[in-house]
Amino acid sequence: MNIKKLSFATLLLSSLVVSGAGSALAVSQGETIKIGNLKIVERVYENPVEYDFTDALTKSDSSKMGPLGNDMTGKVYELSKKDLYKSKSYEADIENDSNENDSFSRKVTRKTFLTGKIGVEAETKVNWRIIEGKVGINAEVSFGEEDIIETTHSWVIPKRTITTVEYGSKAVKTTGSLNEYFQGRVVDSNYVNVKYSYKEYSSKKSKDL
Repeated sequence: MNIKKLSFATLLLSSLVVSGAGSALAVSQGETIKIGNLKIVERVYENPVEYDFTDALTKSDSSKMGPLGNDMTGKVYELSKKDLYKSKSYEADIENDSNENDSFSRKVTRKTFLTGKIGVEAETKVNWRIIEGKVGINAEVSFGEEDIIETTHSWVIPKRTITTVEYGSKAVKTTGSLNEYFQGRVVDSNYVNVKYSYKEYSSKKSKDL
């Protein structure tokens, strides 16, 4: 595969966007930048776009009670919803009208987060371990925290295509009840509604010119 490096293009593009926690829309938002054979339109989101929700709740998720004592005493998280989705921070439409593949590198940021309602504050750590264990996907940060991660990402842009690239966080949304049992009877119940990121994602979709 013939890949042409665009180190100059990367440096120029990096100067066009204010990166970091305070990022607003790119200076080039809605405008076409021409660098070499590439025509680029960028969109940087200060508030990430949540989309591509997929229902990931299984029969075992909703029916499994989890560990309880022999007399059915203990606390469990009973799931009613488990959605996987994407939290998009950056995207660009890149046109390559040449007869050679090209490369596009970008300094990008994404938000990591863990927010929501999980019961009384004094029991946050215990409750979160129970919820996270039932959902089966580990969060990137502690409950109630968020952070901005910056990295440089590269995409190969095929020849004679318009390619849309994206970067952001994969995330989970879960709702349900955190129930405390005593001898088989529910003695306390708290509504759970949580969203959290668990890893980065990038994607690329190309269509022929």
